[in-house]
Amino acid sequence: MNQLNLNYYGKYAVPETVRELFEFEQELRAEDLSLDFNLGLIMTQEDIRYMSTPPDVIPFASCGVDGIHYGFLTDFGLAADLEQAYIVCVSPMNMDQEVWIVAANIHEFLRVVYTENSILYHYFPETSHYASYIINREVEDVQESVVRAKHKLQQRFALEPIADMSEYIEGLEQRRQAEVVYPTRYPIGIVQTSSEHKHERLMIDAMKDGPDPEDVELFFKTATVESRLAFIRDAQSRHLLDRPLLRECVVKGMADMGLTDEALRLNRSYDYQETIVKLTNTQNTASIVWYTDADDPIED
Repeated sequence: MNQLNLNYYGKYAVPETVRELFEFEQELRAEDLSLDFNLGLIMTQEDIRYMSTPPDVIPFASCGVDGIHYGFLTDFGLAADLEQAYIVCVSPMNMDQEVWIVAANIHEFLRVVYTENSILYHYFPETSHYASYIINREVEDVQESVVRAKHKLQQRFALEPIADMSEYIEGLEQRRQAEVVYPTRYPIGIVQTSSEHKHERLMIDAMKDGPDPEDVELFFKTATVESRLAFIRDAQSRHLLDRPLLRECVVKGMADMGLTDEALRLNRSYDYQETIVKLTNTQNTASIVWYTDADDPIED
């Protein structure tokens, strides 16, 4: 197997399970199977990042549809070991909810892949929504290759099937909410970081373009750590950080908090270039926006 290039994990060591999944992909391919085509999981060696990808999420896989990707939630660096970190789904095209927790850790994530993976594509705010989805979805024949791949996944990672997915979803939600001290628009929230217990919120919902950078700078100087982290989550979920001056202010505030890796990730979520292109045989112009690696600038 070729050496992995996973240099975007920052201060964290690459989890052994991630390395094993890359090895497992090679084992499957030797038998004309794959994580991608048979299990809907594409392992990545790139820092997949959209404007909705939280800066404290480290991606490790995608599903190849609508930009959906999966990553380790570090809780802004509080997670001690990524093997035990929550796994979130980021779905950039889901306008109802772009980010949600799908597993308590990567082993549980693989149990979901093995058992029933609907929550890896769809957000279910209530277990009744999941039950309704399962009842009404179109039943498809399971291909023999999928059965084989799932069996090998189960054996390779010693997976137990999830007996009741509705109960699993509810239990996961309850566990996370018990840890959250500051709810956010993304349902992942903020956990206790400091010894402070009285938090405040910088109002953004009533402001079309968000608060002024000067107000944010003052907020970052006076508010609790949890309040500042919650603002970052909420501002990102409202897509306010595509404003360069506001984002610059937030990135500086994060760096001052010692969140260097997270600040760099937040900036990478907005690595795009824009060019004005003349439309053929017209006097009009079109603005074309695309995302690119910051180290690979687009040439004229």
